[in-house]
Amino acid sequence: MKKRAASPDVVVVGGGVMGTASAWELARRGLSVVVLERSVPGAEASSAAAGILGAQVESHTPGPLAELSRASRRLYPAWVRALERATGIDTGYRECGVLKVAFRAPELGRLAREVAWQKPRPRVLSRRALARREPNLDAKLAGGIAYDDDARVDPRRLFRALHIAAARAGVVFRSGAYVRRVVNEAGRAAGVALDDGSVVRARHVVVAAGSWTSLVEGLGIAAGAVQPVRGQIVELETPEPLITSVVFGPRAYLVPRDDGRTLVGSTMEFVGYRREVTAAAVRDLLTAAIELVPAFGAASLGQSWSNFRPYTEDELPLLGGTELPGLWLASGHYRNGILLAPITAAVVSALVRGKASPVPLAPFAPVRRAQP
Repeated sequence: MKKRAASPDVVVVGGGVMGTASAWELARRGLSVVVLERSVPGAEASSAAAGILGAQVESHTPGPLAELSRASRRLYPAWVRALERATGIDTGYRECGVLKVAFRAPELGRLAREVAWQKPRPRVLSRRALARREPNLDAKLAGGIAYDDDARVDPRRLFRALHIAAARAGVVFRSGAYVRRVVNEAGRAAGVALDDGSVVRARHVVVAAGSWTSLVEGLGIAAGAVQPVRGQIVELETPEPLITSVVFGPRAYLVPRDDGRTLVGSTMEFVGYRREVTAAAVRDLLTAAIELVPAFGAASLGQSWSNFRPYTEDELPLLGGTELPGLWLASGHYRNGILLAPITAAVVSALVRGKASPVPLAPFAPVRRAQP
């Protein structure tokens, strides 16, 4: 393990999947890194996500986000293998495919037309083909769209592996560190100032603070550029898995785990930082799950939780350099934070080291929201 530097090369603001993945990649490249987290690392959206790697199912139109998502999905198999070699932890990465299902033929036809632009083009499954693939789905479904290259991962296992791998590579984590602002010295980022008045100095600052990004001063972005969107998830438990694929229905998605748990999600609510689980949301999610898989009516209720997705107005992340040299942003990934972690880490690592980004960054430039 590397020795802790008095002033690290890089300070990362945010100890979730995005910040920890970036820190691990930087440390693997020989840089000293300190991660500052206001809560417990991984306690926010990272561990509360469902873990759908939906590069295609979540891409509704061609464009930069679809390309970024596919680039990250291509990295995933080798990325999780490296994590598992470094830690011995099974991240729950499964190339299970994703199904988007419809109850009526016209709706299925609409779904098929909407994916005609994608390559490879998702397959259209008839009622019979859908039943062969997932026999526990409701027999009244007209069919579905199969995104065979999409996958899933267990975010809690993934984060645990990332945290351990990063720590073993020399990354230092500090919990309970409330970052107030980026320190600007002579027109360059020189570290961050904390609420207690102390300063953590570094040659580079990476802000990966998720839904709390806009609370950090000195980023040069508009107030409210990143907003929290609450999502609620309910967990069902059955003796064995009732489905093997991730399933998107009209009103909910289902994400299976190998041990018989199934996650049912998710709501999207602009309610600020209120982290409740509401009775109405649980009711609606359970009704939608049983509608898709009637056997879930006999399932046991497991946990339920809510957390925040970092939303931007155009639903594109803030990724890349800012108008302040030495300050880099990796935030605003909204519904695709787990999916985009590998490519984000690769981008951050390249930029901090003065290398070219592996993907075009102009559409995600934080300065598109810069103050006039």
